[in-house]
Amino acid sequence: MKTKDIEQKLKLLVKLCTETEPTLDDIKNMREDTETVTGAVDELFTEDMIQARQIYNQVRDGDFDGSVEITGIMRRANHIWKQRNHIKDVGWKEFYSIEGTIVDLLRQNQKINAIKLYRQAKIDRGEEIGLKEAKEYVDALAQKLITK
Repeated sequence: MKTKDIEQKLKLLVKLCTETEPTLDDIKNMREDTETVTGAVDELFTEDMIQARQIYNQVRDGDFDGSVEITGIMRRANHIWKQRNHIKDVGWKEFYSIEGTIVDLLRQNQKINAIKLYRQAKIDRGEEIGLKEAKEYVDALAQKLITK
């Protein structure tokens, strides 16, 4: 793949990040909502936006050492792309809700932590849930991610 082709795809990634960057109202609403307050954005720019711009500029300026580094850049871009498209589909409030946190854990291959988090969140809300039910929920969510 040519560097110019990669640069064009990264340009699309920066555009997606710009379109899905939370507004000041989004941030304010997430901070005021008890379901999203712990995950609410507390920065002016998300880490995804910063990284997308950095890797775009790095490729545009030819500031990388060979195919190994460019492959790492492409992997990071794919991760941001998937996450931002998920945010585009569900919105920031949903993303920072429990499901959003679980999705993030699944993308980091932390399925056990995702199950624990889901189960604890349900218990904290006064709902009874067993380990089996929590695992089934997380498995179903993981399957949805695969089919997207």
